[in-house]
Amino acid sequence: MRLNRHAVGVFAASATLLVGGGAALAASGDGDRGNMCEQRLAKIAENRGVSVEQLQADIKARLLARIDAAEKAGRISSERATRLRARVSEGSLCGARNHVRARIAARSMLRAAADFLGLNRAQLRAQLPGTSLAGLAEKQGKSASALEAAMVAPATARLAKAVEDKKLSQDRADEILAKLEKSAERLATHVFAKK
Repeated sequence: MRLNRHAVGVFAASATLLVGGGAALAASGDGDRGNMCEQRLAKIAENRGVSVEQLQADIKARLLARIDAAEKAGRISSERATRLRARVSEGSLCGARNHVRARIAARSMLRAAADFLGLNRAQLRAQLPGTSLAGLAEKQGKSASALEAAMVAPATARLAKAVEDKKLSQDRADEILAKLEKSAERLATHVFAKK
């Protein structure tokens, strides 16, 4: 079975999803992109004479085969291969944009944490190995909950502005904020690897 350029595009998008993963943040307007992706998948499936589910299963099987080959060749560790296999099994082919948003949110939270701790990025990077953000806060006599609140404060302000401008419903803003608070808690308690 030969891959056409649309199938390769879907394959690349799904690979992007799998490489990054992470927490998913939603923004208004994503429904249109998601629908476009689903329509593209449906068109590819129709051209191949298979169902969308069969196409997705085929793409996931190919991704799993690539992960197996990379592990066998020693390009990735068995732990990373296990995590990637789990992401392939759980992941949606039309959700790759969430990975990018999750990384942006994490960077924003790290910047806010550095400001809260009175550190610049280089100082934070130097002090993090072997400890967590909450651990650094406690060393300075600050609470982990205050750190987490500072980490979500910039996003809270942006969400409030979006609700005020009627670009986002209050229910949706609350849902996004709840996800961000969980992400902030995980990031604050994550112990960073020693160098």
